This record gives sequence, C-alpha cells and structure tokens, in this order.
Amino acid sequence: MKPYPGDLLLHLESYVALLGHVGEGGRGTFESTARALGVDRSVLRRRLQTLGAWLGTPLLSGRGSALAPTAAGTRLAQRAASMIALARSLPADVAEARPKITVACTGTITTELLPRVLLDLERAARPVLLAVRRAGGSACERLVLERNVDLGVVRDDAPPKGLASRHLADDRLWLVLPASHALAKADKRPSLAEMAALPLVLFGESSRTRLRVMDRLGPRGAAIRIEIEGKAAALEYVRAGLGATFLSQLPGHTLRASGVWACDVTTLFGASRFYVIGRRDRWHDPVLSEVVRRLVHHAKPRAARA
Repeated sequence: MKPYPGDLLLHLESYVALLGHVGEGGRGTFESTARALGVDRSVLRRRLQTLGAWLGTPLLSGRGSALAPTAAGTRLAQRAASMIALARSLPADVAEARPKITVACTGTITTELLPRVLLDLERAARPVLLAVRRAGGSACERLVLERNVDLGVVRDDAPPKGLASRHLADDRLWLVLPASHALAKADKRPSLAEMAALPLVLFGESSRTRLRVMDRLGPRGAAIRIEIEGKAAALEYVRAGLGATFLSQLPGHTLRASGVWACDVTTLFGASRFYVIGRRDRWHDPVLSEVVRRLVHHAKPRAARA
C-alpha cells in the first residue's frame, strides 16, 4: 500500500472524534466536531476525504441527522481506537524500557545533588531512569552488597573496603545557631570548647554527622539535648532557640535559612568525604559509569564545572 499522504494518527483521531458527535444525533456534526478540535470545518472534511481516498472506500453515508458510518467506517473506527490508545501509551511504555538505576544515599546528597542529576539523566540522548533510596553509612553499603541497589553514596574518612568507589566531594560541616545567639554576633569562629557548651540538636545514633561531632565535642562535655530526623526539624529547633545543630553541606553550597546563623567549622572536625560506591562486578557497566560520571560532575562547585 502506498504511504499515507499526511498525519495518519491525527486524521484517525479526527475521524473518531466525528463519530463521537454522530452518536449524539442532530445537525451540525461537522461544525461541532471541528470546533472541539480547534480547526475549520473544511480542514476536518479534507482529513476525512484523505482517509477515505487512501483506504479506497467511503467511510460515511447520509447527511445531517442521518449521517452515519458505513460498514468500512465502523471497522475503521474500531481499529483506529486501538491505534490511538496504543500511541498514547507509548511514552509510558518507552519510559519503562529505559535503563533503571537505583542509588541509595544520605539526605545531603538527596537534597543538594540528585535533583540536578535526575534532570540531566532524563534529558540525555539516551535517558536513564534514576530511582532514589534514603540510606546512609553501613545501611547504604549493605544495600549495595546485597544487590538491592545499583549504587550508593556514603560519607566517611576513607572509601569502604570490598567495593568499587570514586571520590565524589569533600564534606563541609556547618555549625548552625539562632541568629540572636551571642556566638553568632562575635567576629570569630566559635572554638571547640564553646561549641561543646551548647545544647545540641543532632540526628540519631547511626548519623555520620553526629558521630563526627561527638568524637570531638563529647570529650569536652557536650550533651545532646534533642534527637531529630532531617534538616528541616533541626532548623526548627534552632530557630526556636532550643539548641545548636551541625549540618553537612556539599562544597559550594551555603545554608540559606531564615532566623539562623551558620559557620563553616569543617577544619575543626577532621576530613570527611562523600564516595560513590558500587559492586566491582558491575562498576564498569556503561550505564552505571554514565550515572557515576554525572554524579561527580554535578557535585563540583559551579565555578569548577565551568
């Protein structure tokens, strides 16, 4: 059969729309259909004429209130409905067929890095569907080792043993105080002794940030007043004047939150880094390699990426 001389799917949709108006009865079927489609009546007529000529058979009979599909027209409507439904489902079907990579990571990575990486992967010439699971430290390593996720991002002094890894970024540690606090108004960075004297608002026992802070402040008498989950909760307690917290940030990111004062105290708490980790048997998989490359690229401060 010769190629269709136009947009076949568009013309089929127009034909099915017309039959919907035929089923309503009354006059003005072409006018009401054309209006619903946002085209001139003459355009609609040409579409249907093109369909009939290509198929070599009339699709409609009668006029006005007597307008009805022919036997061929009825059969075409049935086939067209299936074709239109299939075409509309194509985006979802194609999306499901895209490579899917699952990454487990901390809240810092989830918030500050992954939105840009997800958008980048979605817009790539060969899109990758990135799924995210919230897990840090040993839980993240376990998910990778047990093949429950493809990649992980962990924060530690050194990369974990037994897994492939790549340095993603250095971790910056920020002290956060109420904006009205006396230490926030001083011209110098607070000392470890001054920070240890503050009532602390910190994450649960498995938190790498908590371990890092208490390793230095615990021997100086620091005490955790409030345990929380998530940065938003920590900031609410600090705003209320109920304590101080420590938050992790990627390089190039500055905490922007009303009612609080933040100071970079990284050098007082020793080095800590983020690493991308994965199983060695899959580390060089092309799709995984591309995801790792984009993670590393977007983890760099904007000036370094330019």
